[in-house]
Amino acid sequence: MAAPRLKLKQQRSKERRERIVGAATRLFGRKGVAQTSLTDIARLARVPLTSLYDYFKDKQDILAAVPEENYRALYEQLSDESASCPADPRAQLRAIFAANLAYIRANPDWGRVFFLEIWPSAAVRQARIRRAVDRYALRYVDLVGRAIEAGAYDKSLDPYLAMSMLMGGMCQLTAVWLLYGEPYDLVQRGSELFDRLEKSFLA
Repeated sequence: MAAPRLKLKQQRSKERRERIVGAATRLFGRKGVAQTSLTDIARLARVPLTSLYDYFKDKQDILAAVPEENYRALYEQLSDESASCPADPRAQLRAIFAANLAYIRANPDWGRVFFLEIWPSAAVRQARIRRAVDRYALRYVDLVGRAIEAGAYDKSLDPYLAMSMLMGGMCQLTAVWLLYGEPYDLVQRGSELFDRLEKSFLA
């Protein structure tokens, strides 16, 4: 009997942590990090303020968890996208790029937190945030490298430069989309951007 009870307790703990991070993502995206208090987060997450400290030591700790959790959710989505084209690095790269934009479109609060709060600020220097970003960026580097090895991309192409071009384009496109009230279809415009950039990669 002890094992099922422990499992249930662990599940409740996981759900409560996810609620806290979800509430923080929403509030950071809508109010900004500086304007959001731990009390605000606890209230929206429907947990006692003291319970926050069972999971996070302070607001910066919660802030670091936001990209970790959102990238984790994105990776689950990317696994499905990559499974449809496992042998084609170009198709995988395009699928990942589009899937990220689709995730932002479905979760604009996350987009605001990352592109308008974390990315332009000193917070991005936090080791945990940097690891989450690097893990994502290195997927691009790996796929570009594989496309070069397959002869699809120019052999003189620097995979890190290609990644910077793609991620830089995504950042600009998303920031404008957020700042100007989502004036275009983010995924469609992102697909057009990808196709334009990828032409410069081709062998």
